[in-house]
Amino acid sequence: MIFCKKTVIVLVIVLVVLFLLFSPLFSGEAYPAGNKYINNSLLNGNIREGEAYVWYLGHSGWAVKTKNHFLIFDYSPMGSIPAELSISNGHIEPFEMKYQNVFIFVSHAHGDHYDPEIWKLEKSIDSVTFIFGWQPEKNKSHNLHITEPRTKKYMDGMEILTIYHEFDGIPEVAYLVKVDGLVIFHAGDHGSTGEILNPLFKDNIDFLSKNSNGIDMAFISQFGSKGGGEVNKGDLYTIEQLKPKVTFPMHRGGGERVYKKFAQEAADKGAKTRFFCVERKGDRFFYQNNMKK
Repeated sequence: MIFCKKTVIVLVIVLVVLFLLFSPLFSGEAYPAGNKYINNSLLNGNIREGEAYVWYLGHSGWAVKTKNHFLIFDYSPMGSIPAELSISNGHIEPFEMKYQNVFIFVSHAHGDHYDPEIWKLEKSIDSVTFIFGWQPEKNKSHNLHITEPRTKKYMDGMEILTIYHEFDGIPEVAYLVKVDGLVIFHAGDHGSTGEILNPLFKDNIDFLSKNSNGIDMAFISQFGSKGGGEVNKGDLYTIEQLKPKVTFPMHRGGGERVYKKFAQEAADKGAKTRFFCVERKGDRFFYQNNMKK
C-alpha cells in the first residue's frame, strides 16, 4: 500500500512537469524561443464596429486595429531597436501579428516612411497585404496592390482612396481608408508650409472632403510654417475641410515633445478637433466613433 501511494505521487509529479513543459505546444501560439513578451490581449480581443486601438510606431508609423482588420501605415523603424520587439514598444513583431488580418500601407519611398524589410513579414504573418500608391522597386510579392490616384479601390470590405503628389520630386500618396465603420486619413508627406496654400495640396484636400463627409482619425505630418511656428496653413485647412474627430500629429520621430505645442497652437488658431499627442513609441489609444470633438 505504501509503495502504491509513492508510485501515484511520483506519477502525478511527472505528469505535472510534462504538462508545464509541453502545454505551450498546444496553446495555439508559437513564439520564438527566448522571447519574453506576453501575448497582447488587445490584439486578440473583440472590438466593435466603429472602434479602434491605435499604436504609435515612431515618426509617421501607426498601427490601427479595427473590428476585422489590422492596418499598418508607413512603418520604418528608426533609432535604437530593442532586443525584444512588440507592438507595446512600437515595433512590429511578426509572431505577435501572425493571426491578424494585416494590411500594410506605404505612402512613398523615403526611408523614414518605407523600410524594404517589411516584405519579410509575408513569411511570418498568415494574412498580409501590401498597399502602395507607387510601384516599389524589386518587389516580388504577389500580395501587392497599387492604388491609382483619386480612384476608389475596394478590398476585403475596405474602401481605399488616394491623393497623389510629387512635392519632393518622387511619387507620393496620402490615404483615406473606410473600414469597419471608421474613416481614417494618413497624410504621408502631404503638406503645405507656405503662407499661400499649394494649389495641388488644396485641390487634393478638397477632393477628399467631397468624398469623406467627415473623418474619424487624421494622422497629419507636422512640418512647421515657413512664417514661423509649428502650425501651417495646410494643417489648418486639412482640419477645417476634413473635420476629423481626433487628430494625431506626426513626423517628428525623436522630437515628440513638440506635438503638444503643435496641438495648443492649432487650437488657438481655431482648429476644431481633439488632439491625441504621443510621447514615445508604443503609446496606445482607444477610439470610438461616437466620441465628441
